[in-house]
Amino acid sequence: MKSHLGKTLRKIRVGKHVSLNAVADEYLSKSQISRFERGESEISCTRLINILDKLHVLLGEFLILHDGEYTQTENFVDLVQYIRKEYPTQKTDNIIKLLSDTSRYQLNDLEKTMIKSIIYMLDHSDKIKPTETEILNLTDYLFEVEIWGYYEITLLGNCSRTIPYPAFFLLTKEMLKNYIYSSLNKTNKKLVTQLAINCLIVSIDNKQFENCKYLIQEIKKLLANELNYFEQTVFLYAQGYFEFEQDITTGRSKMAQALQVFKILGENAIYSQYADHYTKTIGSKKHSGI
Repeated sequence: MKSHLGKTLRKIRVGKHVSLNAVADEYLSKSQISRFERGESEISCTRLINILDKLHVLLGEFLILHDGEYTQTENFVDLVQYIRKEYPTQKTDNIIKLLSDTSRYQLNDLEKTMIKSIIYMLDHSDKIKPTETEILNLTDYLFEVEIWGYYEITLLGNCSRTIPYPAFFLLTKEMLKNYIYSSLNKTNKKLVTQLAINCLIVSIDNKQFENCKYLIQEIKKLLANELNYFEQTVFLYAQGYFEFEQDITTGRSKMAQALQVFKILGENAIYSQYADHYTKTIGSKKHSGI
């Protein structure tokens, strides 16, 4: 492991504004890492993966940046998979336990903020919710990131409802410009697409229609030549919602069309969620006399 791999490592480390001191430890000194980054020495694969863990970069993402193509840092990915299993139950007990010191997941402050955001979105109470300082620390971190990998995308996605809208929109723009993409592994692109659509819906809720126009163009680029039927359908609904809120006649029919597609795809939970949104949206216009 030498030469250009070290240069790639330095590019990522500097892009994430992480110092040599922060990644050095008893196994690999600051000077050893520096020499590796300059291509003057080698380090073992195990040591490299250890550094990538500290940078919250998947090995696959590192290789993508290194040679343009194509597992993963286990702890964070494992954590996200665990949350996904618990999320559909709508029960927070097991997710709350992740915040305890006895949890098998050793969470840093940013990850604890993410967990608190997820709990808040599930139970809608102020019992467990990120503080303003915690959200500020998270957004400060994300605004400094120049290379967005799975870690940063997932943090933003799970905190989207607790981050103030102006910051959420600006961070979504940063993510769209700087996320790591590979034609061999489209996970990041799919997550970015879903998050951009989420930001579009929140932008419509906030009547930020110029922001909506920007996001619609970016999402169209993301979905071009892709067979992501679920994302295409949610985007169709969001476009209909955008048009409806601007009193464009095609808006309502696009929303209804998307609901029909959800039925055909057998996405019953998603259908119920958006059908409820559709009913409330149409009803609010009627009550306002429009």
